[in-house]
Amino acid sequence: MINPILNIIFDIISASPHLKVHELAEQLKVQKALPELDKDSHKDLFKINFLIMNGLYQLQNELFDSHHLVHISALDIYIERMQPDQDTINADNQNLPSHTDPLKSYYLDWNNYDTSKEEIEALLNGFWQRYLSCDKGAGCMQSREALIKKWQLPSAYDLPTLQKKWRRLALSCHPDRGGNNLEFNQIKLEYEQLKMAL
Repeated sequence: MINPILNIIFDIISASPHLKVHELAEQLKVQKALPELDKDSHKDLFKINFLIMNGLYQLQNELFDSHHLVHISALDIYIERMQPDQDTINADNQNLPSHTDPLKSYYLDWNNYDTSKEEIEALLNGFWQRYLSCDKGAGCMQSREALIKKWQLPSAYDLPTLQKKWRRLALSCHPDRGGNNLEFNQIKLEYEQLKMAL
């Protein structure tokens, strides 16, 4: 099945060097590409997220054939032209369509689009349990490393360094200073994650 917002997603990510998932969703809403998909607010949010992720993974498969990689993560989405030596990268690279990615498999299966309210609540509960129990285990280290890189922190940062960076970022996107509320909330969440990882 072809995703109804596939072309709009492509247009948005082609015009932006880097996006986060919530920024992509915001732009889709501005373009009125996302009508209400369900009366239940949780199911509506789930379906919006499903359409976005499905579209990104479909684009990843399609653009790979034209020697482009679509990098997909909650914190960074972008398209990159593959270098000639990248054409032969093995399937261990998570950005390649051949990689066995459970998220990709999930979002490319249209049977998951009409998930029940109970399943959505179970997914959310599972996410929060993993998030709250996350300390410095291997699964969290990747997320932590990505945030350290994004925030341009030294790998062995301390609390004063993190707080200083937080204040700078918070001021740059604070809604009271003309910034975006979604971006500010994302920065706040990232700050809490980085603080917990100390």
